[in-house]
Amino acid sequence: MEITNEFLAWSSDDEAKWNNFLNSETGRRLIPKLAESAPALLDGGHANKTLVRNGELRGFQIALRELINLSHAQPLPPQHISPYPALEDDKSWSDGEKLDPPQKDN
Repeated sequence: MEITNEFLAWSSDDEAKWNNFLNSETGRRLIPKLAESAPALLDGGHANKTLVRNGELRGFQIALRELINLSHAQPLPPQHISPYPALEDDKSWSDGEKLDPPQKDN
């Protein structure tokens, strides 16, 4: 596996292929098989070891979730449109008035 700092594109074709694999006989067993090898939590006998193991498990769970998320396109966050436009924005107000009328050169 090549490690690079460049952006790696993930297209809809990649999503479809990954989704098809996850829906195949082998793919349906992949995530549960990986989940079987998740780090087990400790009984709490040593606080630092328990915290470290908890972090390992959390990272493992995030990785599994991301593998599943890669098979579906993530919706874009909704654009926030304010019902109250800025008072200084002349384009938002069609009242014919301008805060900064154009200057005439004499």
